[in-house]
Amino acid sequence: MLGASVLLALLAACADPPRPFARPSLTVRMGPDDLRFTLAGPDLPAGERAEVSLFGPAGETVTRAGTQAGQVTLRVPSVRAGAVPFEVRVGPHRFEGQVRREPGEPVSPLTLKVGGRAVRVTQPRPPALVLHPTDRHGNVTRRPVTVRMERPDGVTLRRTVPVKHLTAWVFLPPGRVTGLMSVTAVTGGAAGESGEVDLLPGPLSRARPEEAAGRWSEVRDRLGNRVVENEAAVLTAVEDSWNVQVPFTPVAGAATPAVTLPGARVEAEEVPFAER
Repeated sequence: MLGASVLLALLAACADPPRPFARPSLTVRMGPDDLRFTLAGPDLPAGERAEVSLFGPAGETVTRAGTQAGQVTLRVPSVRAGAVPFEVRVGPHRFEGQVRREPGEPVSPLTLKVGGRAVRVTQPRPPALVLHPTDRHGNVTRRPVTVRMERPDGVTLRRTVPVKHLTAWVFLPPGRVTGLMSVTAVTGGAAGESGEVDLLPGPLSRARPEEAAGRWSEVRDRLGNRVVENEAAVLTAVEDSWNVQVPFTPVAGAATPAVTLPGARVEAEEVPFAER
């Protein structure tokens, strides 16, 4: 056994070392779904191992192939948009650089995310539309997005918004009239389903007393919209130095309280400031 080991060691020592070869050229081409690295040169021998490393958010990806005499092409799957650093190695030679892939055309369907499917028309902050238009590989595209709104008051609004930080977004002004507001968006040749926002009246703000009938009519929010059915409200008055509150439930824009309070006024029941 010892003699065989010595013989193998002698053979390895006598073997010819790898022949140095001139530095080949490197060409990088971008395919629809991959990157293609071509090493070429008249001195490039066959049988050398070539390696390509891509460095991305998920770590390093290594692709290997053996060279043919004069040339080798390595195809590396890559669809992520943005800058991708790479390193190519063959024999004693090393190449470093980066390639940048731009996102492709946006594809349907676009997914509209509307914050608040039902909002009061009196609240100070309107609902927002958020959109992430993507290409077929899931990369967020850079084309601007055209947003179209149709409000229940008959007004149509359009606005083109840019894509910033991988997001297109815009506030949707609800106007003053209650009803259903529809929202659509298009970018490039891509579109999506319509989004909807239910525009509700604000909390009770005013009402007209009808003392002869013992009821209150014209129960409205501050914009003049009839409040929703069974909106929580109270009648308040002072009687014999006592502060008196009587539940007040409007139906069809009017209400008849259980108790008549002379000089009473009507108000919403503990409505948060943001909804007034």
